[in-house]
Amino acid sequence: MARRPTVTSVQIAREAGVAQSTVSRVLNGGSVAPGTRRRVLEVLAKYDFQPSQAARSLVGARSGLIGVVIRDLTNPFYPVMIKAMERVLHGQGLRLTLVTDVLTAEEGLALLRREGVDGVVFTSAVADDPLAHRIVDHGIPLVLCHRTLEGFPADQVEADNVTAGRLAADHVLALGHRRIAMVRGPAGASTAEQRGHGFRQRAEDTRGTVLTEVDGSYDYAVAYAAVRALLSEPSPPTALFCQNDVMAYAALNAAAACGVAVPRELSVVGCDDVPLSAWERIDLTTVRQPLERIAEVGVELLLGRLAEPDAPYRHELLPVEFVERSTTAPA
Repeated sequence: MARRPTVTSVQIAREAGVAQSTVSRVLNGGSVAPGTRRRVLEVLAKYDFQPSQAARSLVGARSGLIGVVIRDLTNPFYPVMIKAMERVLHGQGLRLTLVTDVLTAEEGLALLRREGVDGVVFTSAVADDPLAHRIVDHGIPLVLCHRTLEGFPADQVEADNVTAGRLAADHVLALGHRRIAMVRGPAGASTAEQRGHGFRQRAEDTRGTVLTEVDGSYDYAVAYAAVRALLSEPSPPTALFCQNDVMAYAALNAAAACGVAVPRELSVVGCDDVPLSAWERIDLTTVRQPLERIAEVGVELLLGRLAEPDAPYRHELLPVEFVERSTTAPA
């Protein structure tokens, strides 16, 4: 997919056959002959030229503002990443602006363009994500951070999610669990697909394992309902792998509501190791992602792209680590 080149007011003026100062007057509502104004407006419409873009091109400078797309601010995973990004950006004299899931793709793009961002760190892309594609189509430099898209024209950074799934499976299988359930993230999310692949691969290679999969959508309420349904079955699982920590918290509370003791009757493994997971009342066994480092690398990749727009795309894969706490025990 080719990027749309950034158009300057000089190019607009040249194509419209006017002076750059005339383009500026049209953009700012100044006095311009009707025919000239119409000609300039036609060229502006052709390139979908925005006022914020115009202001920057007229002075030939960047805004110093970086957009960050976050889908779910209620997930404690994301504040950790935002804080790390802000630290790196502040060190470079740059600022951060957030776009959340309350906006449609068109609204999100309009906000980013109105703010005049120099580039975007996208933390939650899914397959065929309309906003990610719209950003690239409009020539705004973009980095995919924590989620990746196959063949997408952008720099990308993620944790080794396949290994994360394998580590979780190895742990519960080594404890002797054979009735196991996996609470999945949303379809189209690379993290869910990769973690699921790693876990499934290990489970299928172990004789006697019965693996059940349910949708949790990386959402507390969805996961809570799914786990309660699992635990009400005649032969419920003795171990759960929840593909993120928020769903694991839902599983712990669902087990308590069903009178199922953790870890004596049910072992629970999460994935991410957000700070809450180490709290004594939770003490979740999980797979640790290098959350801060993922965020830092995402910003570093974007700054590198801004410095060298034509450099080859990079894909960084960061290691994960298994953390055993008190929510798992032998079958």
